[in-house]
Amino acid sequence: MNARVCIVNPYEHGGGAEYQIDLIIDRLAASGRYDISHLAHFVDRPDRARKYRSVRIGSGGGVPRLGYLMDAPALYRELRRVDPCLIYQRVACAYTGICAAYARRRSIPLVWHVAHDTDVSPEVLDPGRNLARVRLEKWAVNFGARHATRIIVQTERQAQLLQRNFARTADAVVPNFHPPAAEIIDKSGPMTVLWIANLKLWKRPDAFVRLARSFEESPEVRFVMVGAPSAGSGRHGWQESLMRVIEATPNLAYLGGKTQNEVNELLARAHVLVNTSTHEGFPNTFIQAWLRDAAVVSLDVDPDGVLERKGVGIAARSEPGLTAAVRRLIEDPEARAGFVKRGREHAAANHSLRNVERLVGLLGGYSGGG
Repeated sequence: MNARVCIVNPYEHGGGAEYQIDLIIDRLAASGRYDISHLAHFVDRPDRARKYRSVRIGSGGGVPRLGYLMDAPALYRELRRVDPCLIYQRVACAYTGICAAYARRRSIPLVWHVAHDTDVSPEVLDPGRNLARVRLEKWAVNFGARHATRIIVQTERQAQLLQRNFARTADAVVPNFHPPAAEIIDKSGPMTVLWIANLKLWKRPDAFVRLARSFEESPEVRFVMVGAPSAGSGRHGWQESLMRVIEATPNLAYLGGKTQNEVNELLARAHVLVNTSTHEGFPNTFIQAWLRDAAVVSLDVDPDGVLERKGVGIAARSEPGLTAAVRRLIEDPEARAGFVKRGREHAAANHSLRNVERLVGLLGGYSGGG
């Protein structure tokens, strides 16, 4: 009899965490030893081919006004119906705590996979939202962090935060993983600087706009932004202001949201990837860029200091430093080639699909399906 595994995440389809989940599901399904259910509030097209059973949690629509804790009855009910032998939960939210409560009551393992540094620290990513919602979500995440059966982290930094803030030792450190690049890598086009992220305040898209504006006298350099607006917020408030500034910046193009395949095609032609986030876990875009010969520059995020320690990118630390780093990579092809070579080798050695094999092996050991 196959082991019943429930994967619980707010989104079935979307960003880097969801792509990692897709790769995990592919490997679980290929083994033929698991019956897989994916429980999410936001479900992708119902007609899409799947290797698992997809279930919408809650009534659909946007994020509930008081957060995902409002989905507790629906999520708990569906977990009881599936009766899994293991729950894998990724992306910290109230679902983390709900799954922990269910797993404790049923004496089954909950594997919580930390997706972001703020998952295991006191900070929150969106402190300006409804205060009651923020507190409820953080309370539920903290409950999950204390009571999850196993906790997997992406970086040593996350393991340290988990120990410091919850007095727990991570069960495993498993870096993110990607398949080899399938695209034709072609850098013969115009010099292109790329930014990839959903439009959220903590991703700081405005910093990339200011970067582009600092190069307005260099028309041979193209700046390109890729990312969907924040869920449920549309184009109003700060996003509306941002769009007006983007439209008024002649050397900057905004392409909206793109699929993983489309993002990879853009990276295969881009020369530089820029990250402007305040916090991250381990950006999937770093790995995607390294595999496609795009040099990486980050305003603040440098997980485990890998950019500086391994020479696989530049940690700018300030907006003037960001401008200087991008200018160096544009004007010094030899320096850019060095970052590209080291990045490609680092990704192959540390972020290959060997990591998904290891992760699936851990899940099998925890569930009895290995």
